[in-house]
Amino acid sequence: MEKEVETAAAAVGTLDEKAMDEVRTRLDTLTKPPGSLGRLEELVVQLAGITGDVRPRVSPATVVVMAGDHGAAADGVSAFPSEVTPQMVLNFLRGGAAINVFGRLAGAKVRVIDMGVASDLNAPGLEVRKVRRGTDSFARGPAMSREEAAASVAAGIRVAEEEVKAGTRCIVMGDMGIGNTAASSCLLAVFGGLSPEEVTGRGTGLDDEGLRRKAEIIGRALEVNRPDPSDPLDVLAKVGGLEIAGLAGVALGAAAARCPVVVDGFIAGAAALVAGRIEPRVRPFLIAAHLSAEGAHRKLLELIGLDPLLNLGFRLGEGTGGALALNLLEASCRMLSEMATFAEAGVAGSLDGSVPGAADAEAPVIAGGSGVAAALADVEPRLPGRGATAPPNDFTPQEVRGVYKAIYRRRDIRSFRPDPLPPGVVERLLQAAHHAPSVGFMQPWNFILVRSPRTKDRLREMVDRERRAAAAHFPGERGDLFARLKVEGLLEAPLTICVTCDPTRGGPHVLGRSADRATDVYSVSCAVQNLWLAARAEGLAAGWVSIYQKGDLQEILGIPPHVDPIGLISVGYTDHFPEGPLLEQVGWRRRMPLADLVYAENWGCKAELAPADDPV
Repeated sequence: MEKEVETAAAAVGTLDEKAMDEVRTRLDTLTKPPGSLGRLEELVVQLAGITGDVRPRVSPATVVVMAGDHGAAADGVSAFPSEVTPQMVLNFLRGGAAINVFGRLAGAKVRVIDMGVASDLNAPGLEVRKVRRGTDSFARGPAMSREEAAASVAAGIRVAEEEVKAGTRCIVMGDMGIGNTAASSCLLAVFGGLSPEEVTGRGTGLDDEGLRRKAEIIGRALEVNRPDPSDPLDVLAKVGGLEIAGLAGVALGAAAARCPVVVDGFIAGAAALVAGRIEPRVRPFLIAAHLSAEGAHRKLLELIGLDPLLNLGFRLGEGTGGALALNLLEASCRMLSEMATFAEAGVAGSLDGSVPGAADAEAPVIAGGSGVAAALADVEPRLPGRGATAPPNDFTPQEVRGVYKAIYRRRDIRSFRPDPLPPGVVERLLQAAHHAPSVGFMQPWNFILVRSPRTKDRLREMVDRERRAAAAHFPGERGDLFARLKVEGLLEAPLTICVTCDPTRGGPHVLGRSADRATDVYSVSCAVQNLWLAARAEGLAAGWVSIYQKGDLQEILGIPPHVDPIGLISVGYTDHFPEGPLLEQVGWRRRMPLADLVYAENWGCKAELAPADDPV
């Protein structure tokens, strides 16, 4: 395993100075005084250097939460018992923890990994990469063996590699493990040459006596183990933790793949410190999210050489500060890509009327010659609206009514007859889906046809489990109503289609996807709509299901980790198409008036809509 760590460390490069210079030049041409957006400007320059992209992006992002238990918890280094670790892991998986809330706010996936929880957990969505069941107490000897420390680091490297391969553009380091502030304090003491008293904090809320006892145990651990600060794996093995080692690997693997790493708080910072001691070139790939209320965190950040973005008095861990910092990283990227330059805005850049960097400003011109640009230049004169008369509508009035009828009469159906589908109809539905528009014509979709009763039963169990868990988020009658919604259609329908999105199709740079990386998912949504409307035109019912943990669906259907399962659509015949949408019929919510949703020119300025005839 040490060889794997050495390979990743050797693969870490340096920042791309050329990309950073290009970004600095553009920043000085944007409609603002140079440097006036402070840290945001520094951030986007750093992101350009990390990624080598002059229009860097941090979305999609993933919060990697690694969990492990610590033998020292039994010695009294925490106000909470070790039993809290698995309980919190389950809370993460149910979506009820702070990191889940902040992850949703930032639009980030939360990936939960068991690196060394002392109990055996088996829960949907949990990844078990357990090296061992918790560490030993470092107050009496090494926390783990050198081989176990190296294996944990290597596992973290592989997690980062998987994330980058799946399209993740930024990783947040998160942690869970009762006793891990004591381990982090030990690491800081060794690498920083500090005393136990200088590195020991209250962690989960120790009182004065608990704080004294914790510092005493840390001092005993350093005396008993005598870790070698010139050998990071020796230090990690003797006084570290399994989840800390895994996160150090995440930092190494992400840096080697030129993916920015957001370091959360004290524990994630300790992992970053270890990664930087294994390979010093990791440091420029790290971004400190916040300054923790844990007293020694400032010393730790200074030792690494990081300046935190936020100071909110956090001391929770989980990746919570990192998730909030993602919003600042996203703002820095959007500022660079969406703000106008002086030239584009027609704004004078200085008192003498000159425009800084005007000679370098981007011109909205597509060059002719060859490739895509030449093809567009050839097509453009034949496009309607450029002096040409638009062609007559080649749809008959009856065909127009048919299109609108399919749109207006489409329903999300939950009850199906078992009748088989006629030959050829499935192919027609899939051809309709396959003819959807897609960004850069990347066609990111795949379709998995599920007819096996056994597989459909596993899908039904997966969805029903998540449906019952989700009902807890809706109080009172709405919760009861949600719990009554049927999922048996997955069993009743003769066919269920899983529609997926492969973000890697078309390569890393897809025409039209540079500004918004999620356009591949929008493309798949168009394919789903085509399939759904075609089914209604064929007289078939379709039921859309998206209540599941993606990891569960990937496991059941063998979907690769980098491929995103967008939804399940059950297709078959039904005895009844309701007059209105199901959720409206049962009183969940009514359709909003269109007039409330249409604005003219600017957000919030209601548009005047002319009365329209019913097309159906």
